[in-house]
Amino acid sequence: MREKTQQLILLILALILAFFVQPQPTHAQAGSAADLINAVNQLRQSQGLAPYTVDNYLMGFAQSHSDYMASIGQWTHTRADGTTSFDYGIKENVAMGNNMSIQYCVYTTWSDWVHLQTMTGYASGRVGAGVSSANGIVYYTLNVLPNETVVRQPTTASSNNNPAQPADSSPPSLLVSASQVIIATPNPDGSVIHTVRYGETLWAISEAYDIPIDQILTNSGLSLGTTQVLEGQDLVIIPPADPTVTPTITATPTPPTPTPTQPRPTMTPFPTRTPMPTLTPTTPPSALHRALSNGKNLGLGLILTSGLGIIVVVYLGFLKKR
Repeated sequence: MREKTQQLILLILALILAFFVQPQPTHAQAGSAADLINAVNQLRQSQGLAPYTVDNYLMGFAQSHSDYMASIGQWTHTRADGTTSFDYGIKENVAMGNNMSIQYCVYTTWSDWVHLQTMTGYASGRVGAGVSSANGIVYYTLNVLPNETVVRQPTTASSNNNPAQPADSSPPSLLVSASQVIIATPNPDGSVIHTVRYGETLWAISEAYDIPIDQILTNSGLSLGTTQVLEGQDLVIIPPADPTVTPTITATPTPPTPTPTQPRPTMTPFPTRTPMPTLTPTTPPSALHRALSNGKNLGLGLILTSGLGIIVVVYLGFLKKR
């Protein structure tokens, strides 16, 4: 009885664990071609760009190249027939890695300017993607055809007729790998100039010098969208170092101290003497004239004279008769 009770309890616990503890699904690192296109379109949407339209031709074009890279065990832009996607006017990103995820491929491996140009450098376009794997290594291919452009057929020219043919269009047997690129000797000014040989590609030159392609293009004054180089073309791998100019100290002579010059005294002009008028002697007026010339004195004189006359008349006329 006790054993049955214990078994019942264990069974109930197992059912409870099975109900609440669900096994977590395993996620493969590698994704599908559709997942790669979705990731690119999400990146475009984050930058306000319209999503690329899936094109069946480009899907097959990209998948065949991923399968080819998986078969040779390395990433390359050169296809099985010796051409490149750029010969067809098709933009291309490729990558490979051990169980590389799509997110890592899009946001890390292709985060430089050249690869971002393929994903976000065009307002609209058509897209195709290919994913293949071998021995745990995943190979990604992304092909983009910007709108208003069409796929063109690559033209092959004989090196005898056109000795300056693009180095990237060389036949597969004549393509130069990174290990076969002859490293140029630095010049006295520190610059490194590489002259493209027949069969060399930008990718091989970049790998040989361990310098990004966009940096080589910038140093050489070429457009960052350049994908092909010509035989005999000079590429500036490392620009000349800027010489450090040591300033020459020139002693500046001290100017002599000027001796102060005594100012000449300014003469004050003497005032011009104005001649005095000549005095003409005049005869002083008589006492009578002075007395009569004063009106007050004349009035007093008349009053006194009149008073005396009245006194004389009164005295002679009235008092004396009495």
